[in-house]
Amino acid sequence: MFGPPLAPGTKAPEFTAYDQDGHAVRLADLRGKYVVLVFYPADDTPT
Repeated sequence: MFGPPLAPGTKAPEFTAYDQDGHAVRLADLRGKYVVLVFYPADDTPT
């Protein structure tokens, strides 16, 4: 399910995620903009 971490400078693979309102957000739709994506293991953790 999980592969090795991406090396710094590697382009992110295409993906679709869902925002807090359930709307789909595709990485391709954000092309040309700065994007910060944060994954965290659980609520109440510092990010």
